[in-house]
Amino acid sequence: MKNFVFKVLVLFLSCWVALCKECTNSFPQLASHTFRYELLSSKNETWKKEVYSHYHLTPTDDSAWSNLLPRKMLSETDEFSWTMIYRKMKNPDGFKLAGDFLKEVSLHDVKLDPSSLHWRAQQTNLEYLLMLDVDSLVWSFQKTAGSPTAGKAYEGWEDPTCELRGHFVGHYLSASAHMWASTHNVTLKEKMTAVVSALSECQNKMGSGYLSAFPSEQFDRFEALKPVWAPYYTIHKILAGLLDQYTFADNTQALKMTKWMVEYFYNRVQNVITKYSVERHWNSLNEETGGMNDVLYRLYTITQDPKHLLLAHLFDKPCFLGLLAVQADDISGFHANTHIPVVIGSQMRYEVTGDPLYKVTGTFFMDIVNASHGYATGGTSAGEFWSDPKRLASTLGTENEESCTTYNMLKVSRHLFRWTKEMVYADYYERALTNGVLSIQRGTEPGVMIYMLPLGRGDSKAKSYHGWGTRFSSFWCCYGTGLGFIRWIQLSLS
Repeated sequence: MKNFVFKVLVLFLSCWVALCKECTNSFPQLASHTFRYELLSSKNETWKKEVYSHYHLTPTDDSAWSNLLPRKMLSETDEFSWTMIYRKMKNPDGFKLAGDFLKEVSLHDVKLDPSSLHWRAQQTNLEYLLMLDVDSLVWSFQKTAGSPTAGKAYEGWEDPTCELRGHFVGHYLSASAHMWASTHNVTLKEKMTAVVSALSECQNKMGSGYLSAFPSEQFDRFEALKPVWAPYYTIHKILAGLLDQYTFADNTQALKMTKWMVEYFYNRVQNVITKYSVERHWNSLNEETGGMNDVLYRLYTITQDPKHLLLAHLFDKPCFLGLLAVQADDISGFHANTHIPVVIGSQMRYEVTGDPLYKVTGTFFMDIVNASHGYATGGTSAGEFWSDPKRLASTLGTENEESCTTYNMLKVSRHLFRWTKEMVYADYYERALTNGVLSIQRGTEPGVMIYMLPLGRGDSKAKSYHGWGTRFSSFWCCYGTGLGFIRWIQLSLS
């Protein structure tokens, strides 16, 4: 019997790996944030129609979606039963907590040396945070809620017509919470508290728990597998920002807002699985969802609410984590910053549940990125994607090392260092931090940052596709992570 079960498992895993590229089966270019912004901003309807005709191609074999994460199998009848899913995943027997980890020093207790490059970078970001206008930040949230607006909305990726609007506000909440914990700047505390209060008013006005700068209709499209630009990506940023406001700035209102938001999305996901199947939910994860699993595991450590744990599990992208579980170096072609946050979330799963599988996947992922897909700077990705392993020379140009990927790889390596205390992870952290994080800013000019780090011969930051951003009309994804990297500088020095 054991031999039979083992053969079935091997066959299943073989099929899984063979079909893993179905894991990101939306038209590859659409996974790129740069391409998606260009497409949605274009007036060329013929071009749009052609691109979207490839959106969410149907997987050729259901086995790619047949599991509810490694070791959690459901029958065809069970996968329509939300009650069965809940019972199987909430783990009533409890968890065996993971090992003895290094403890972080509170940001309140870490001060940077005023003569250091790190302090200068911190001050540059502090100046930018203080420049940002509260009314402009919350404008689209108020518009969506049907509340009166004041001032003018920001442009770029925060423009009222951009489907990703609101993502930067989430980053702002995280960055300001971290910055205040370090500096205790009174003006910053007032501004970030005002943003949280304004968002709370929007959430109360809508009355369902939903909170975003765009209407919930985007999630209708997401769940129907229709074209939409990563709505959960933005929701993750908002949730993480609110949770950071609670964790680092003791804002209890922010925690209440977070829990209400999560209740809303718990019900949405439950509805999709109950109405269709869990396969349908997994299929929707082909669109980028940010670090939804990560923020939900973090929330669970605070609330111990099994609903939060279950929802976190449901954002652990099984087709990608399964690839890592069988230790296959086959990540080429995947959009890097879609999948690094999923790994970070799985690392939190290990810390929360003690399941060693997720320690193995995180360790293997770090090994293959660093050994086969990483540049000498510590960065990774070319044009936002992973290329063929150990064939990076041909990728050198202006569009290397997306800043977001470096920011997130710092998180991956930090988890591993905390678990293992092995200096190889600290060495990587220092290399990536110095080359790929401190380099994001343009000297001491507040709010002027890069998207990519050019590595080609004779190339410069100014000559890359995006070039240097502008203070109030860019707000790319890398602007958000560019604001948030100060926390990782300070924690790395603690």
